[in-house]
Amino acid sequence: MVQAIRLSELTNKKRANDSRGDDSESDIDISSTDSETGNGSDQEDEEIVNIDFDFFNGNPDVDFHAIKNLSRQLLGQQESNRVQLSNLADLVLKSPTTTIKTDGQESDPYCFLSFIDYKENRESDWAKYLHKVDLKLSTFLKTIENNGKTCALVMSERLINMPPEVITPLYRITLEDVTNALGDDKHYDFYAIVSRKYEVNFDTDETVDRSKKRVKSEEIDYFHEEDRFFEKYAKLHVDSEARKGIISSYMVMDHQGLIKSIDELEEEISKW
Repeated sequence: MVQAIRLSELTNKKRANDSRGDDSESDIDISSTDSETGNGSDQEDEEIVNIDFDFFNGNPDVDFHAIKNLSRQLLGQQESNRVQLSNLADLVLKSPTTTIKTDGQESDPYCFLSFIDYKENRESDWAKYLHKVDLKLSTFLKTIENNGKTCALVMSERLINMPPEVITPLYRITLEDVTNALGDDKHYDFYAIVSRKYEVNFDTDETVDRSKKRVKSEEIDYFHEEDRFFEKYAKLHVDSEARKGIISSYMVMDHQGLIKSIDELEEEISKW
């Protein structure tokens, strides 16, 4: 269970973590319970695992390889071959980025969120890749180039067993970092978010004739719980064709839509 912590406390905690290194304890305590029942009616003792999640700024000296691997996981095997992942990891780590770790600042991150300024990096390999994904997405990015609006390319990925309770503070902390980086209490006008979904009933049995496999699953589910809310407020939403059951998802949101999504996700989590 995640403790209820004010944004200011989380932000101050992150700053303290970045300055002190490994000696501090997290303000967030996740407890998971795994209970087993024997042959009779007696219930064995519960096993409780406490995990402390600490928020840190991205650290190029420590996080490069983990960011690269998480980016490969986010994009999937086929799409990641079309991107220079080392350059993408460098781009993430020079942008406002928050990581989540469990074993101090020098450990590998289990999660990251980054806001990459599109106009400053429109010649990057990552921006060029996004132009090739879909015509509607490319048209939107070209429109951003030709007007006074701003856009962040949002990269976020985590280990699959990370609890969704960490997501709303992760976004709020990183958005505050973005405001500090832009100055004058500014924020981006738009956010282009890359994510992924999966076909629930995808058949992975390679012995089955491919021509007889179900082409498209009847049910789609989300790797990232927040995407349910992002899609609701997206100004533009593009899904790729499923590749081995995985669907790449691209969403464009304005700032108001992003904040509403985070608020609604937080409210939903509070009911669990």
